[in-house]
Amino acid sequence: MKILHLYSNWKWTGPAEHALNLSRELQRQGHTVVFACAPPPPEAPDSLAARARQAGIDPILRFYLSKHFALRKNVVDLPRLCRFVQQERFDIVHTHLHNDHLLAGMAVRLTGSRSAVVRTLYEGAGVSEGLRTRLLLGAMTDGLITISERTREQVIGRRYLSARKVWKIDVPIDLERFHPDRVQSNRSRYNLSEEAVVGGIVARVQRHRRFEVLLQALEMVIREFPNFRFMIIGRGTAMQDIAVKPAQAMGIRPNIIFTGYVQEEFPQTLACLNFKVFLVPGSDGSCRAVREALALRIPVIASERGILPELVTNGVDGLIIEDTPEALARAMLFMIEHPDRRCMMAENARQKALRLFDLEQQTKKVAAVYETVARRACSSVFQRMP
Repeated sequence: MKILHLYSNWKWTGPAEHALNLSRELQRQGHTVVFACAPPPPEAPDSLAARARQAGIDPILRFYLSKHFALRKNVVDLPRLCRFVQQERFDIVHTHLHNDHLLAGMAVRLTGSRSAVVRTLYEGAGVSEGLRTRLLLGAMTDGLITISERTREQVIGRRYLSARKVWKIDVPIDLERFHPDRVQSNRSRYNLSEEAVVGGIVARVQRHRRFEVLLQALEMVIREFPNFRFMIIGRGTAMQDIAVKPAQAMGIRPNIIFTGYVQEEFPQTLACLNFKVFLVPGSDGSCRAVREALALRIPVIASERGILPELVTNGVDGLIIEDTPEALARAMLFMIEHPDRRCMMAENARQKALRLFDLEQQTKKVAAVYETVARRACSSVFQRMP
């Protein structure tokens, strides 16, 4: 099949990584893939375009592909995209964000192209209601891929699309990069013994990520286990006010290790943990950090928010809790005090990752969606012919 992936942003984010990995694997499986994204500003230290080139994909940068609706840029992009779609005769145009979905849907409909428009929705907790959602899904979508069952059921229940046009497919990760038998933890860098039970969180240090709940829970845990250590893996401009100073005021700063975030060393740092905490999904609704922890054989304590109850099975590969300090403290104490149960959850976590997050297998599911919607699109074009 000939597939165009449109991504209306230049930044390297969780959804951008998935779009690129999917494109690369589709190519490996024999499909012809064209990848178009927004051109990065000259001063950008990192970008989706640069990552694409590193992956062996030469990105198309001829469109503005603004992340948000921008009338002037869209007016320029639309006729260019119409010509591009007509010339290249794609079977599938796969979109990932709202504005590229709008542009692709309009281009395909205006040109009468036989291309089918597929959209991946990265919202784990459901889509926002409104005219834009009804327009994009109802009038400009031949196939929709959701990353959670909750979102799939919402889309169908609100009649944005019929069930025959909606599929739930898990977001895969690099299982080799996060292979527990091949990643050597860097505990020695942080003066952590191999016997120590270490917890941690991976998140941008931002106010809405509920670090106040985490610190209050840690205060309770450290009262019971004064030598317990906890790693905060992430960065944020307000880290001092949100985490460092409050921890000092509570007297628990010596128990907390602030690692920052170094991408090249991230698997080794994550591998230091015996269990991971995740309270609030960030901008990446797929909660990639949870998937990576599970792949590394690390059980996860997660809140009931968003997609998290679908990713973590309570008592099997982690614990699902209310995001209160008391509930979080109880869950962390359980992980510390029950090593056999924790190890069982860890093994179940890896097995879940192998079953659900394999890039090759999940890409085959996406290709099967392409075949279905392309066949339907061709039939629709023929039915409209005189």
